[in-house]
Amino acid sequence: MTASNSRSDPSAGLDGAARRRVRLAGLIGALLAMLALMAVGDRLRRPLSDLFQNLSPAPAVSKRVHVVVIDADSLDAIGGWPWSRYYLARLVEEIADRQPAAIGLDLLMPEPDRVDPRRFADLYGELTPATAAEVRALPSMDAVFSRVIGRSPVVLARAGLQAQSFDTLEKAADPAPPEAIFSSPLPVGLNRYPHAVANLPILDGAALGHGLVNGDPDSDGVVRRVPLVARVAGQPTPGFALELARVAANQDRIDLKTIGSRLVAVRAAGHAVPAGADGTLALRFGDWRRTQTTSAANLLRKGLPDDLFKGQIVLVGLTSAGSSDVVTTPLASETYGVFVQAQAVDAILRGEGLRTPIWATAVVWNLGVLLTLAAVGLVWRLPAWGMAAGAVGAVLATAVLSWAAFRSGLLLDPFPTAVPMVVTVAAMLAGLFAEGRRLQARLRLALQEERVAAAKVAGELAAAADIQAGMLLPRADLERLRKDVELDAVLQPARNVGGDLYDAFTLPDGRLCFLVGDVTGKGVPAALFMALSKSLARNLLTRPGLDLTAAVAEINAELSTDNREAMALSLLVGVLEDADGRLSLCCAGHENPLIAGADGTVRDVTLIGGPPLCVAASFPYTVEPCRLGPGETLLVFSDGLTEAQAPDGTLLSRDQLFALVGKASRAPTAAAMVDAVVAGVRAFEAGSEPSDDLTVLALRLPSG
Repeated sequence: MTASNSRSDPSAGLDGAARRRVRLAGLIGALLAMLALMAVGDRLRRPLSDLFQNLSPAPAVSKRVHVVVIDADSLDAIGGWPWSRYYLARLVEEIADRQPAAIGLDLLMPEPDRVDPRRFADLYGELTPATAAEVRALPSMDAVFSRVIGRSPVVLARAGLQAQSFDTLEKAADPAPPEAIFSSPLPVGLNRYPHAVANLPILDGAALGHGLVNGDPDSDGVVRRVPLVARVAGQPTPGFALELARVAANQDRIDLKTIGSRLVAVRAAGHAVPAGADGTLALRFGDWRRTQTTSAANLLRKGLPDDLFKGQIVLVGLTSAGSSDVVTTPLASETYGVFVQAQAVDAILRGEGLRTPIWATAVVWNLGVLLTLAAVGLVWRLPAWGMAAGAVGAVLATAVLSWAAFRSGLLLDPFPTAVPMVVTVAAMLAGLFAEGRRLQARLRLALQEERVAAAKVAGELAAAADIQAGMLLPRADLERLRKDVELDAVLQPARNVGGDLYDAFTLPDGRLCFLVGDVTGKGVPAALFMALSKSLARNLLTRPGLDLTAAVAEINAELSTDNREAMALSLLVGVLEDADGRLSLCCAGHENPLIAGADGTVRDVTLIGGPPLCVAASFPYTVEPCRLGPGETLLVFSDGLTEAQAPDGTLLSRDQLFALVGKASRAPTAAAMVDAVVAGVRAFEAGSEPSDDLTVLALRLPSG
């Protein structure tokens, strides 16, 4: 991604400015993610919490809670809703006779009974005055119902209203305060309802308790909480489920536990449940269909056991078709409010509920900041796949921790921890990709420029190689120098141009002179020094009256002058004195030549010689004699032969050299022998790059 060969540093090749841009992209991404999380609130956590609810629902509502439903069968038996208070009174009596601990009417009855005797008499003007007076003298069904409520452990419902609610336009006077006594003033942050919808005063005044039934849904329409305590019409009011638990325990007091000014728990009748700062209980829902349920019609028909509700908390609610009390929960798209209240009562009795600890918000956000900073710090130490894998692992870890916390009753939001870190990693990976593309573009441009420059240099080197090759005698010209001997030579530079040289020419007196040299170093500098050396050697060696010793001394002196690069030249100069094979040789630090017979035998020509030229400007070089026999070949070569290397670094040994030359000496001509030697060297190198320039010169006498 960044043109790096490093497996541990995805930023290799990026400059400091690019690295800062990548880091900045990650930090900006984290900041934007945090701002977005603050804007959406808990709307991200809700679906995850709902998923946990479905994966691990609460157990079925215990046998301590019972629901009596006014269902379709009940309406079919009694008549349409709303019923006369007479039937409600009978229903409450039937429940009360079976010894419940408390009865909760999850119904609102703010209007008088529609079949009240006075209203009936006013409706029918055809009645005689005596009949109308007799009807008006009948007892009110609301009064009858209130007397039944008064002698039973009944809790009535209330609903809080906001100021802008339509129901407040024609509201009655706010109801009397509830009976529950709170241990301390209400903390700040509780839900507030300026007004309330309550039951008729005659009913409200007879009840043993009053509770708030508002199960306000979240913005997505799902009910996840029920009230525990709120401020309604200026009065502290317990939630409906909490009030039922209090009345069932026959206690008056409700204790509020706060940390600072924030509500964290509510305790009533020996049961403590976690509370949100707004005074609500977050429920862990179960399957509402597993709740103990009895139809109101069956109760009114009688025939049910006398101890059916003994010691239980009984809730009465409407579940018939068309009921307005239909709600959505995390586990059910449609259920009835009375079953939500039943689950809330059971949760209070078990002392269970979902809670968000006070420290949770700070911990999840701080952990998110730490993971973000860790991602920014590790971006240069991990490969791209490692960063992505780390982000995925962190997300899975936070999800698992959140799941484990949920199983323990804690609501921990994993998104402030995971989302900023994930966005940071994604932003930095995108930044690395963008910077990598930018770097690749620069590298492609630089490579193109290098290729153009290399092509230019290659052209110049090719021209230099052609010039250097043009300075050497072609092999055909070597063959024509003397008809009574065979002479051939090959020069193969290690690079385009090299520092080796060879030459052959006839001296003014007709003798054959040949030489092989090797300049220290390779490439263009060695080639330039080689050109100078070759020209100077031929010029001095062909000067009339100058013997070989003096000529080599003069060459040494001239090359040593102004030799600022301190280059040196090993040189072997030979003169064929006569056709009988007498040779005069002068060696300046060069390889000793070999003599090979036609039968493959090879021997050294050991020369005393002296140091390479330019090492000692006034060294007295001597001429040493040598003799070739009929059919024998003098082989002169550079160290490209003796220092040839196999791919594993092994050098060509002396035995291998002698074997190679001995085999090549059986070639029919000197040229064929030179080719065989060169081929043997390249076979030994087996395709590896030559270690040095290679020059081979062969002088062969006829066999007889």
